[in-house]
Amino acid sequence: MSQSFKRANPFRRCCHRGVVSCALLLAAVACEAEPAAPPAASITIRHQTVEIEIANTQAQQSKGLGDRDHLAWDHGMLFVYPTPRFPGFWMKDMRFDIDIVWIRADRIVDISRRVKHSPEGPGPTLRPRELTDCVLEVPSGYAEAHGWRIGDRATLVRPAPVATRSLP
Repeated sequence: MSQSFKRANPFRRCCHRGVVSCALLLAAVACEAEPAAPPAASITIRHQTVEIEIANTQAQQSKGLGDRDHLAWDHGMLFVYPTPRFPGFWMKDMRFDIDIVWIRADRIVDISRRVKHSPEGPGPTLRPRELTDCVLEVPSGYAEAHGWRIGDRATLVRPAPVATRSLP
């Protein structure tokens, strides 16, 4: 192949630009900063283990499960409070229904079953009947399907922290 053909081939230049463009796009997506995911853990109630995300910060708690399309069965979100309280929960930006399980001192103190999402706005504010220090959100119907009742023990299991060491 002659040198003049290589320089004049527009297809080759176009392919080279396309490959470079794709590589730059992939690099930009890979480098895009994502917010840190909430810590993962699990909670067991009546021998049923639910994989959970823990909403620790005010921002995580305010957003909750809002803007998600679904919540997988056997998954949930746990809101932890430093002192017992009557937290208010609403369905702002929710796209699916949930059960809300109100917990205090590792026991269920109330359950709000099949809470409907509200496409028009946040909907009503829900509160427990008793003080609570944790609130668990699971898919709608989950609590009933597993026979969860007031008084059931809720055991939280957090993964052990990963050991780190300094490099010499």
